[in-house]
Amino acid sequence: MLFIVLDGVNYFIPDRAEYGRLIIPEGKTKGAVDGHKVLVKRDSANPNYCEVVRIIGHKNDVGVEILSFAYQYDFDPTYSDEVMKAVEEIPTEVREQELENRVDLREEKIFTIDGIDTKDIDDAISIKKNGDGTYTLGVHIADVSHYVKKESVIDEDAYNRGTSVYLVDRVIPMLPHKLSNGICSLNPNVDRLALSCVMTVNTKGYVEDYKIFKSVIRSKKQMNYDDVNRILEEDTVPAGYEDFADDLRTMNELSNILRRKMISHGYLEFNSPEPKIIVDDECNPTDILLREQRTGEKLIENFMILANETVAGFVEDKKLPGIYRVHDVPNKEKLAALIKFLNMRGFSVKGDVNKFKPTDYQRLLKLYKGRDDEIILNNMTIQTMAKAKYSDENIGHYGIASKRYSHFTSPIRRYPDLTLHRLVKEYLFTDKTAGYWKKRLFDIAFHSSKKELDSIDCERDVEKMKKTQYMESHIGESFDGIISGLSDFGLFVMLSNTVEGLVRFADIPNESFYYNRDANVVVSRNSKTRYMPGDKVRVKTLKADRKTMQVDFSLDN
Repeated sequence: MLFIVLDGVNYFIPDRAEYGRLIIPEGKTKGAVDGHKVLVKRDSANPNYCEVVRIIGHKNDVGVEILSFAYQYDFDPTYSDEVMKAVEEIPTEVREQELENRVDLREEKIFTIDGIDTKDIDDAISIKKNGDGTYTLGVHIADVSHYVKKESVIDEDAYNRGTSVYLVDRVIPMLPHKLSNGICSLNPNVDRLALSCVMTVNTKGYVEDYKIFKSVIRSKKQMNYDDVNRILEEDTVPAGYEDFADDLRTMNELSNILRRKMISHGYLEFNSPEPKIIVDDECNPTDILLREQRTGEKLIENFMILANETVAGFVEDKKLPGIYRVHDVPNKEKLAALIKFLNMRGFSVKGDVNKFKPTDYQRLLKLYKGRDDEIILNNMTIQTMAKAKYSDENIGHYGIASKRYSHFTSPIRRYPDLTLHRLVKEYLFTDKTAGYWKKRLFDIAFHSSKKELDSIDCERDVEKMKKTQYMESHIGESFDGIISGLSDFGLFVMLSNTVEGLVRFADIPNESFYYNRDANVVVSRNSKTRYMPGDKVRVKTLKADRKTMQVDFSLDN
């Protein structure tokens, strides 16, 4: 995506070198100069020529590398004039006439819990413990569909984007900031329109009754996970939380009940920590931390899963068209290979791959728990499973062990959730729109699944680039790592901060290696040393190149 000038000729150099370079004729540069990152359109008459359609920025500008990935995956950080004009017509405050036919929950003790930097707040919660021991759990989700009308210009743009994208130091939101951080965000102490799912949950974690309705809420507090975890894990109440501590403790009671029920059904808890890359004002990585899912994070996850299941059940029980979050059964061949590998590693694993249930996976995860190679074995186990996706046909969700599941709780940042809100609101009052949705939902599910994969790939590429940049300042340093994968040409090694690099066999003197792909093992022909995924090794950083996103290690014995 680089614009360069060589011998007076303008060239476009794609980020992927294998695509070669293209000539940009004079008059087609849009004012780009040497070193600019640009987007181009290829000349249909002559594929060796192109023209610049947008200048992203200079290659040395702060954050331009991240923007290049965003454009590569078709996530535009800007919005068209038409979209922004439509956004300007949306009010910044809830108006009195919008409260008609809504349940007024503004006096209820409703609040939000999110990461400390979160600005787009989709969900709020409330709790009451009843005299019979049951709980009344309220999950209140921003009513984005009230503002983003079906088939409007904002809606079409949101559909095309499919999702918000989170890229280290920035968010490219599905909806413009005036919506995502403003009128649609459940900010504290202001009126907000919501779609509420209020459930009566018994002491076993099952929903005995529920109501879904349009509401108006006023969040009493914007909480963050750090403060909530201090209350629930340390019994320390930060200032400003005094009136909410008992509600949080009651919520945690219910959360624990729900998690026990989920696990009894086969819910899979993978220990696969996500990195959090810390950058300075110049977007240079200074540290790589690991995100923890602690008590507060699990509480919100458990409540959102329950609401997602309840709303999916509402739609399915109507026998009307729906959109679901589905997860198919595992790949039998990959599962068989994993079991074979685990037995070679000294585990004793039995099971019929044709009848492998979520509870069987749970037994595998228990075998790994607490081991040094737990993360690697978890990742290998995940690779045997299907990818979750959106569908207009409900086949259940294998990993959550749920018979009916959908995404309802994040309509600010996921288009399927916004779609489900429209379905629910229409189905609450009529079934006359079923024909429209029957024609549209397959396309929405398919496109949303594709954009989700695009966002994952974009986020991973940016993450990998920043990890590589981080390792550029650690050349020559030694680290403990674990073999995460094997190939004909080397060993992939993961460090404790999730940075992954390659030990090339060519860099190991006086040795030759044989890779037994079936057994997933590499053997040294000279020393007979055996290497398998999960083995601990000591490595030294040889090279880190953010352009290729490649980190090279050497064995440091």
